[in-house]
Amino acid sequence: MVIFWRLLFGHFLADFTFQTNFINRWKRSSFWGMLAHCATHPLCYVALTFPFLGDYWINLPGLRLKGWLCVLLVFVIHFIEDEWRVFTIFKYKTPDNTLYFLWDQIIHYAVIFLVIPVSTMSSVDFFPEKWPILGCLAVIVTHASTIFIYFIEKDINGVTFPDFQEKYLAMAERAVLALCFLVPGRGWIVLAPAWLAAMAGLRAKRLIDLSWVSLYLGAALAVACGLCARVIYYS
Repeated sequence: MVIFWRLLFGHFLADFTFQTNFINRWKRSSFWGMLAHCATHPLCYVALTFPFLGDYWINLPGLRLKGWLCVLLVFVIHFIEDEWRVFTIFKYKTPDNTLYFLWDQIIHYAVIFLVIPVSTMSSVDFFPEKWPILGCLAVIVTHASTIFIYFIEKDINGVTFPDFQEKYLAMAERAVLALCFLVPGRGWIVLAPAWLAAMAGLRAKRLIDLSWVSLYLGAALAVACGLCARVIYYS
């Protein structure tokens, strides 16, 4: 599962961390913008799986593909999927909502899963390396949660994408909460609730501009990722 987790980490980086607001707008209005966005994926994949690119990832009767060709295949399918999503949104007025966002992500994960070496799927060690899994959790807590929460709030209240200050304040709040769970010993049991209570107090006094959905859904995601990170880090 080494290749799977590295590819998944690469996907999270390219689809969330490196997809700025400018890139997101550009890809929805221009072929070159879409190409620029999708091109970050193979760059991340190559950087993270470089030692394995010469190996056969798909080695089936009549079908043998080395890693570099699998990376190219994932890039092409990702480009087609993202182009289709943008096309249906603007051509057929398909709602760009939470369900469509999640469905789009599931397709990307499925494609990644299909190109990993079959032999690794039977491995007893599902978490062979810690760093790419912790990297995935870090991106989920920060940039991916921002997008997910935005879609939830847009579906509920029709809000616009958060401005720079609100976006990074919420990301910092979630990151600190998740990091509380990596404190050695049992200190996290006190630190995590204390941090959450402090953020709720600041929000109640209007000292920080976070919606209740952003605060509590973000906290739930941070707690989940923090607990997972603790299990992985200390295993």
